[in-house]
Amino acid sequence: PDAVVEEIVAGPLFIAVVAGGRMGISSLLGARPRDGEKDLAGKAVGMKAARVAEYLLGPSPYAVCLAMAALNAAVTPDTSSLREDDRPADALIADLGRGKNVGLVGEFPFTEALREKVGALHLFELRDAPGALPRERWDQVLPGLDVLAVTGTALLTRQMGYFLTGAERAVKIILGPTTPFSPVLFRFGADYLSGSVVTDHRRVAEGIRAGVSFRAIKKNGGIRFVQLRKEDL
Repeated sequence: PDAVVEEIVAGPLFIAVVAGGRMGISSLLGARPRDGEKDLAGKAVGMKAARVAEYLLGPSPYAVCLAMAALNAAVTPDTSSLREDDRPADALIADLGRGKNVGLVGEFPFTEALREKVGALHLFELRDAPGALPRERWDQVLPGLDVLAVTGTALLTRQMGYFLTGAERAVKIILGPTTPFSPVLFRFGADYLSGSVVTDHRRVAEGIRAGVSFRAIKKNGGIRFVQLRKEDL
């Protein structure tokens, strides 16, 4: 947290913060700087990562995303202490959800393929997405889930607490590049953190600036998928 922010890389889809030699990524979810925020990223350079992460508490969506990237840089662990898992997150969900009642928060490219591998799949998505569960049924379905996979961007939208507490008996996975490797999440109900660590800043920065998908960024190299399990601690 005391690491100084050295660089900020922003693109149309993601924003990254380099601090203490580590790069943290956050989705932008379409957020753009508001009036008066055009130089926010520039001002963050030279600040401590912990100070930039405090923007998470503010009302600006863009500042919240910048703060999450700073937080992810600050909590990026030594990769030698993490479990490397070449399986994509959907393989973990499929293994845990075989024959079971599964919830997925956020629409992913693997959604429809996953539907064929689990007992039942309930998609929690506010945007118009095929097969999404109507919002009025969320409170009814969550308590009955056996497995729940939640996109890390639910931290940005401040919905993470709702899902982790609503599916109390489910095995819960937080996934995606925005997911912070913070054991604190285990205290709030998470069982798996399935995210990524940047190993090549230059390659990842190129993909962010180009505005490509995270899948394309990963394909270009510089990303290591890792998995942190509650039972490992």
